[in-house]
Amino acid sequence: MARRYARKTGQRQQSERELTIRADFHDPPDLDKLSELLIRMALQQSGSCRSEDATRPKRPRASAGSSS
Repeated sequence: MARRYARKTGQRQQSERELTIRADFHDPPDLDKLSELLIRMALQQSGSCRSEDATRPKRPRASAGSSS
């Protein structure tokens, strides 16, 4: 049994709809806070890269005097 579509009351067809755009003004971004956050993230990332380098086993270097 197929049910018929029943139009809901209070809804308009798409062709009858009107869209409006309303400007919503916000305070300008706080550049001091943003730059501090960027610096902190960069330092944190460089610190984690350094700690990864410290945990990797170092390859033995060939000494210059041992060439036979």
